[in-house]
Amino acid sequence: MEQAEQYIRELTQGVTRFVFLNCCVVFSYFDDAIQVLLVKKDEGPLAGSWILPYGFVMPEEKMDDSARRILTEKTGIKNIFIEQVRTYSEGRIYNMQVMAVMYYALINKSDYDLHDQQLENTKWFPLAEVPQMKFSQDEMIRAAVVRMRYRTMEKPVGLRLLPSLFTIPQLHKLVEAIENKNRDKRNFRKIVDEAYYIEKTDKIDKLHSKRGAALYRFNQKLYDHYLKHKF
Repeated sequence: MEQAEQYIRELTQGVTRFVFLNCCVVFSYFDDAIQVLLVKKDEGPLAGSWILPYGFVMPEEKMDDSARRILTEKTGIKNIFIEQVRTYSEGRIYNMQVMAVMYYALINKSDYDLHDQQLENTKWFPLAEVPQMKFSQDEMIRAAVVRMRYRTMEKPVGLRLLPSLFTIPQLHKLVEAIENKNRDKRNFRKIVDEAYYIEKTDKIDKLHSKRGAALYRFNQKLYDHYLKHKF
């Protein structure tokens, strides 16, 4: 907090000509929908508005380290998957040019506790129900969705949104939610069977299936082997 206050003083005194913010589009998946984490602004011109988690990049910080710090402060979670998407020019404050560096992040809901006292001003919104945002935040969310969809076509990053053990129907619903389109069940099952780094376990899910459904898991070693030999 002292560093941030010192940074603001330098801004108002004209010591710093540019100010960098990290804005984070945080995705999770539950209730069969992609969810976006928003924070309620409690002061300033946007008081009472829902906004993306953000924070100043301190002068001594690397950009990625700053994004992880901000997300840990907002969610209480460490070791979050993040990826930088693009940078936006957000105008000027205190006669300084504001540059917003946008990241997207993937969080498993089981790691996140909304009942934590310090997190009481945060809320998950289904992607289709995110309120209209100020500045470039609407565009940031759209760009983050596009990047997430592209990445899930390249690599299994979306599995971070599922429990460590999951069923094929759960994976199927997640992929449909990310892509926002229906997938043929039999074709999807064939794709999963060919992805040998998604391995079947000897465990059965009886909580979400009356008949009991086989549980699967992502095998990082097999995936690394796949990447090494696919070319």
